[in-house]
Formats: sequence, C-alpha cells, structure tokens
Amino acid sequence: MDNTAAPQPPKYRQVFDYLAGAIEAGVFVPDRRMPSERRLAEELAVNVATVRRAFRDLIAGGIVEKRVGDGTYVLPRPVSPNENRINLMLSNYEGDTQHELAGLAVRECERLHIACRICCAGKADLAMQLRSFVRFRQPTVILGDTSVGAEAIREMEKAPELFVVIANRLDHLGIPSVVGNDCAGINILIDFLREQGYARIGLLHNNSGHPIENIQIALWRSRCPAAQEPELELRANVPVGEHPAEYAYYCVLRHLRPSGATALIALNDELAVGALTAAAELGLPVPEKLALVSVGDTVVGRFANPPLTGLNPNLPEHLRQALDLLRRNQERRFGPELLRIVEPTLVERRSTVKFPELVH
Repeated sequence: MDNTAAPQPPKYRQVFDYLAGAIEAGVFVPDRRMPSERRLAEELAVNVATVRRAFRDLIAGGIVEKRVGDGTYVLPRPVSPNENRINLMLSNYEGDTQHELAGLAVRECERLHIACRICCAGKADLAMQLRSFVRFRQPTVILGDTSVGAEAIREMEKAPELFVVIANRLDHLGIPSVVGNDCAGINILIDFLREQGYARIGLLHNNSGHPIENIQIALWRSRCPAAQEPELELRANVPVGEHPAEYAYYCVLRHLRPSGATALIALNDELAVGALTAAAELGLPVPEKLALVSVGDTVVGRFANPPLTGLNPNLPEHLRQALDLLRRNQERRFGPELLRIVEPTLVERRSTVKFPELVH
C-alpha cells in the first residue's frame, strides 16, 4: 500500500481557498471592510506576504478590491447566474492585438448591454485568476496565446461552459474555441503572391511552438516547393512575453539575403514591422526589392511604411462569436458547443507589387 500523503497546495492557495469560502458563506460581505492582512496572517498562522498574495489573486479575479488608505472590501456579486457580465482575459504582453481586442470588447459589450471587465495576466498568474472565475462562476473570453499553459487549461476544464478561447483551438480538450481559418489564410496569401509572380516565398515566424503557428508552417511547406530549402524559413525565436519586432529585425538582418527570398510571409504584423526595417538596411526595400505580407491587419500594419498587405482576421466577428458562444453554452443542458471558425479576407496595400523580373 502506498502511504505517501498527497502534496499540500501552496500556503497562498490554502489562504485563497479559505478567504473564497468565507466570502461564499457570507462571513465577509460586500461593502464591509475585511480584516487586515496582518490580522489574517496571525489568525491563519502564515506570514503577511502569503495573505497579500491570496488577496492579489482575489483582486485580480474581481472578487475583492483594495481601497487606498481604507482596507480591502468584497465587491458586490451578480444577483443571479444569468446577470450580464463577462471578463476579457488578455496576456501581460502589450501587443497591438490585445489593445484592439480590448477596445472591440468594450464597444460590443456596450451594444449588448453587457458589463465587460478587462483583465491581464502572465503565465504564472493566469491559472489563479481562472480559479477565481470558476469558483465564482464568471463567464470569460480568453486570448489564447502562449500564456495559456497546462495549469490554466486544467482550471478551464473544471467548468468549460464558462470559457471561450479566441485564437487557439482547445476544443479537443473540451474547451469552447473561436479561431480564424488559418488554412484558408495561408492559402490566400500564397495564391496572391503567386499571382503577382513570386516563386521564392519565405516564411518569418516566432518559433513559439504554438499549435496554430505549426499549422501555418506546415501549410507553407506543403504549398511552396521552394520551402524545402531550410534557409527560406526564418525563425525569430521570440521569447514568451517579448515584443516580436526586435527579434524579427535581427533574424531578417542575418538570414534574408542568404535565403534568396523575393517575397516574405510574416505570421503577425509585429514580425512584419521588424522585417521592414531590416530589409531596408539590407538594401532590399519593400516593395521594390521584396514583397512582404502579414497574417494580421492591426493598426501597426495599417500605418507601417509602406502599409502592409495582409489578412484581416475579422476580430469583431471573433468577439461576436465568442460572446454568443458564452451565452448559448450557459443555456445548454448537454455539454458546451466547442468550435466556431471565422473566415479571414485579404487586404491589399503597398507592401507588394508585381515585378516579374524578380522571379527566380
């Protein structure tokens, strides 16, 4: 017989569970000041930093708030499970997609008369925030980037009807997802470049290992015969949470000329902006010497110089589908609906031009 005791959760999580249970039981009620961190630390026989961490997770989860100079208070909770309010969960990385999604969410929720709370978290904190959302039954839309790790997924699996992930497919794990049609997107860009006369089409990507990125790389390899040459694949090796433009700049500076690419697909606008600068320094300006297209249509791509040809992923439709999926899954009796797909469209701008003499 295995007599090994199950490992105890970290102290801060035990304190979190105690405080959450006390709030649920009505020990701590809205608009009444909670005991101080020091007093709770003494009562629970832990240090103040542990209580502070538990409070931080409750604050991030929208359960309590800290009022400067006054203490910590429980926030009012929905009067019914169907009250119209959602969280939009973004990563701490300050990207253009995050900003655009936040603005779109606020406007769409206003139109639908839904209260929208914008939340941000890194990979280390996301799981605890989701733990709060599950415990207090808070419907949440999540940008499914690389901050969504295994622990966060385990939390969502406890109540998948409360979550919809945008821009990553987790439907195979039973978590509702809204994604763009990445197969169609890469095909649209490759077909467009071929029509312009380009044969040596390179690919610039984060090298993140993200499932959608892997699909896009595989499609590029299958559609472009020259992709069998390894030098046409430019890996920016962007660390999690870092801005891609800088890493793309150095990657393109080192590898673009040896690749012999006459056209380049960047898998997001931030990568494309780094590529623009590097190509100009190499004496291969866009579009005169290099066609550049992007998987994306953010503000940075629209106002780059030259403006980028790319895919409009239709973020407003992603949000509309996500909010509708959340609503419907709250009402379904037999398991959540798991997947909706949004079609991208091509937006042609000045970063490409038809130059037959560039064809190799």
